[in-house]
Amino acid sequence: MIRRYSHTQPNPRLSSNLVKRAEEGKTGEEPPEHDFMPRKLLVVLPSYNEEIALSRLFPQFEQLAERLEENLQLLVVDDGSRDGTSAVAQGWRGSIPVEVHQFPENRGYGAALEAGVSQAARQLSAEDLIATMDADDTHPPSYLQGMVQMLDEQEMDVVIASRFAPGAREEGVPWHRMLLSRGASWFYRSAFDLPQVRDYSCGYRLFKAGLIQKSLQQHQSLNLGAGFYATGELLLRLRQQTVKFAEVPFELHYERKPTASKMPKIATVLGTLRFLHRVRKQVKKHR
Repeated sequence: MIRRYSHTQPNPRLSSNLVKRAEEGKTGEEPPEHDFMPRKLLVVLPSYNEEIALSRLFPQFEQLAERLEENLQLLVVDDGSRDGTSAVAQGWRGSIPVEVHQFPENRGYGAALEAGVSQAARQLSAEDLIATMDADDTHPPSYLQGMVQMLDEQEMDVVIASRFAPGAREEGVPWHRMLLSRGASWFYRSAFDLPQVRDYSCGYRLFKAGLIQKSLQQHQSLNLGAGFYATGELLLRLRQQTVKFAEVPFELHYERKPTASKMPKIATVLGTLRFLHRVRKQVKKHR
């Protein structure tokens, strides 16, 4: 059973903008319909024992909302946390709507990611946007503004916050994680046939909801594995729907992470290799 909680506070910025646009439309040419219905941006946050990190992230999202034209919403998927992760999310009383899905037990990162992305796709329109990012305060929400801009200006369907794009940086990352992420990038690039993508394992992404909606229509579920290699599996689901990918460089600050890593290294490596073994045939099929 998944427990769901949500609360919505009025967003004065959006309300005032809509009133202003409506008043402007009275004396001039009638504004486009989408001016009255802002595009939604729903951020999915798979979380496991992240009460400290979430309390840091929410104020950053509030600052981001002031600069976005999109209607920003948050979906926290609590993967059976033993701390106050759900309580922090349920208790937030800012202007951004926050919904919480709570698993009664830990099911793994991939299960939380799939539950959040699938739910987001079901409650959004095709042109609305979904973002996924880590909830451990290592992915600054501020990058979303530039990612949305790139998606629109370059007519992309998917934008990835990349650790390997020119201008990117990694701070405080243990050597074994850097080695794992670079090795994974090499294997993924050889399998996915996406020359413009360098970072396949970072979970910080922005994409159109319609891509997930099409995948769910075709397969009923995303069928992601439970492990951290689910980030690659989700990228494949997107790859099956589009080749319009782009990257923006970002700075990963691993030293901001308030808790120890939950990623089982050996299981992640083995799961990734098994997944990549199947990728080539699937990519060729959907070209």
